[in-house]
Amino acid sequence: MLLALVLTTSACTSAISGTATPLTGNLALVNGPGTAAALDAVKTAAEAVFSYDSANPAAFDQAVAANVTGAAKDQLTKLFDTIRKSPQAVRLATRVREAAALEFTGDRVRELAVLEQENGTSKGLATVALTALKADGHWRLSDLAVNPAQPSPAPHPDDGTLAGTRDAAVAGTRAIAGGLFTTDSADADGSYARAEAVIADPLLSDYRAKKASYVEAIRKSGTKVALGPDPMAAVVVLTGGRAVVLFFTTLQVTDATGKAAGKPFTVEFDVVREGASWKATAVRPVTAA
Repeated sequence: MLLALVLTTSACTSAISGTATPLTGNLALVNGPGTAAALDAVKTAAEAVFSYDSANPAAFDQAVAANVTGAAKDQLTKLFDTIRKSPQAVRLATRVREAAALEFTGDRVRELAVLEQENGTSKGLATVALTALKADGHWRLSDLAVNPAQPSPAPHPDDGTLAGTRDAAVAGTRAIAGGLFTTDSADADGSYARAEAVIADPLLSDYRAKKASYVEAIRKSGTKVALGPDPMAAVVVLTGGRAVVLFFTTLQVTDATGKAAGKPFTVEFDVVREGASWKATAVRPVTAA
């Protein structure tokens, strides 16, 4: 699994005035072992139910029965309806390329995941939001959304705790994405300035070295680009004032004629805290291997 989780706590309680108090709220990364175990279980379930072999359709039904509950059953039925009716042979293999927890409460996890699917020589990616519930020691998918746009969990105060730093990094990443990916060909210089304001070295030095070409590319594009509603971000790794954050939005691209189109867009950011702000030191588009 292409997932690295650090800052594992030694226990799931915190000492307050000598009394062990159970942690509550969003425990994503705060309870490192629990978060990792939930993500691993969801990975296994997702890879099973997003794979399909037309030579053995019963295996798909068995995977759904074992790993899915609630609304996700109907959602998967609709997603696979066309594939199951196809007269052509289909052997779709799926693996989770990347995943990060948006929320974790112990018996419920919501995550942002990138699925890589392969059918023969054809390969593609899909970014999904997956929710899973734990019952009788087993995690089952309860809800799924492809190219998701969902509100973020209520943030923890930025109070120096792990949860606070996690949510500050998420909010900071959304601001970074707005600065980097919101562009207007009629204001190429302003678009570049907004990007420069949300990045730090080594990315900043690269942008400055290529400023002329970036500005010219924005000007020639003839488009306006904005983030879609409810862009989604989840921390993969958090080490002090640095984080790796998985980010997804459907970019809203408007051409010179006013025609608008949505473009699903998934990237991974390296971000660093500078005072009260977060800035990007690297941006990696997530593409098919």
